[in-house]
Amino acid sequence: MSNVIQSINIFWGADKVFEEATHSLDNTTSLATVLAHISEKEIKIKDANLPPTPPMIVENLIIFTDDYGGVMEWAILGFSNNVLRHTKVEIHNLWLCNPPDKIHEDIVKNYDKDIIKEHKPKYPTITVEDMKTIANGFNKSVIGQPHVMKQVLSSIYALKSSQRKRPVTLLFLGDSGIGKTETAKYISKCLNSDMVRIQFSMQQTNSAYQYIFGAEHGEDSLARELVRRSSNVILLDEFDKVVPAFYNAFYQMFDEGVFVDTNYSVDVSKCIIICTTNYRTVEEAEKNLGTPIYSRFSKVVIFKPISIEDKLTIASSRYAEVIDSLDDEDKALIESNGVLPFFEKAIREGSYPNMRMLRNDIEDAVNLEILKARGIISS
Repeated sequence: MSNVIQSINIFWGADKVFEEATHSLDNTTSLATVLAHISEKEIKIKDANLPPTPPMIVENLIIFTDDYGGVMEWAILGFSNNVLRHTKVEIHNLWLCNPPDKIHEDIVKNYDKDIIKEHKPKYPTITVEDMKTIANGFNKSVIGQPHVMKQVLSSIYALKSSQRKRPVTLLFLGDSGIGKTETAKYISKCLNSDMVRIQFSMQQTNSAYQYIFGAEHGEDSLARELVRRSSNVILLDEFDKVVPAFYNAFYQMFDEGVFVDTNYSVDVSKCIIICTTNYRTVEEAEKNLGTPIYSRFSKVVIFKPISIEDKLTIASSRYAEVIDSLDDEDKALIESNGVLPFFEKAIREGSYPNMRMLRNDIEDAVNLEILKARGIISS
């Protein structure tokens, strides 16, 4: 069968961009529909001299990032011959989002480069104005860590250079709930980006190896989350939960800005990669993470325990946020309450080392007062 495909558009990055590019297309067909048609067995009538069944006409074949999970291995290997050029289909235009390397390489090898257009994401470059914004508002957003942003920005500034390709890699040390994750979120917010957050505490099962190094093309993996990102800010939360033997998967990522597994080669150049741990000292971090990965960080930043004065400021700020979020009726119901004094007393007596817990408890306490005032629960 001749090659009838007229155009091939390959989109890399966020699914949303691909959806916007294809939503107005007419006469679209999914990969699942094409595969089902190819696999369908024809019923032949003995001795009947029937003409061959014409191929299914596919004007626009649309393949989303998650669609490859439904593709059998036989179709992945030799995707062009087994699917795109199959005699039972006639495909005119092909639209793919984040194809695995095997499919991408097969298409590039089998089709004229003149009909292939690759759409690569354009992540905003960090500017001096961005860094001024980050610096100016940090101490109000993340209270109790005034030294942190000076250290962080001295590393991030390297991304301003057009010659810089490898990512900035930051290792945050310190107890839980004292501002590490909040700092990453703050940086992402200042850059108007939707930060990629990978929680390695969720990867403590037997599937952790497959998640990091890649396994079946249809399974969730770190590479697939990275390739479909919409931001150049990546948070690898609780990085200390990764099995030490797996850290070699990140060497090339930190050194060259490329993350490779069995299915994808992902460009993470010029990213800000933030790894958080609960280690308190550089000695403890290097011992447990291992020198090979530890030495690859651009900067190691220690988050200090938060003072009582700063905890009181955080409590007051959080209480004000919760009250401001209430409607007028709820505000009037609890115009006078003892929530903030209760937490201020607890802080002075040495409670609440974890600010995340403090913030949640203040919100719960305010809601409890409202429930009491409404007579929903008893005092």
